[in-house]
Amino acid sequence: MSDQLDLLPLLTVTSGPLRGASFRLRPGVRRIGREDGVDVLLDDPKVSRCHATVELAAGRVLLTDTGSTNGTWLNDERLSGHTELRDGDRIRLGNLELRFFDPGAAATDQLGTYRARLTPPPPLPPPRPPTSPPAVNASAVGALAAPTQLMGTRTRRSARRVMLMVGGCVALAGGMTWVYLALQ
Repeated sequence: MSDQLDLLPLLTVTSGPLRGASFRLRPGVRRIGREDGVDVLLDDPKVSRCHATVELAAGRVLLTDTGSTNGTWLNDERLSGHTELRDGDRIRLGNLELRFFDPGAAATDQLGTYRARLTPPPPLPPPRPPTSPPAVNASAVGALAAPTQLMGTRTRRSARRVMLMVGGCVALAGGMTWVYLALQ
């Protein structure tokens, strides 16, 4: 553990409406519950007003249930007395689950905090000046040319399906012709 902010232990909510919320644990005793004034405020009706405490001292993190109605669960076992937290531990309070992450002793990456460092995209080319559409010979345009210009997404999908069906039929006819010729 360290006094640097990035290396202080962290509790991250992994389930429920507060999912993704993180709480840095500074040295000393921190209260967890749903009443105003606690250090880790969890708005869940099954979390007691002052449900548990987390104490950061002498390089250790201790979790203690403070007599909550529904109990505090650590890695699916009901907590009794002081218990030392380890990196990756799961803590359940009411309907919420939290994950303990200690970057100073981490064997894991904090749940949901990996952020890929992307290189900025290349600059976009300058916009082209607007051009007028090319002149079209009306006699060269087939009967389907006008409707295809007005086709929406749904119509384009239908046109693609028709083209695939036509292509499939052509392939089938070619295959049947090959078989016919091979048997001759």
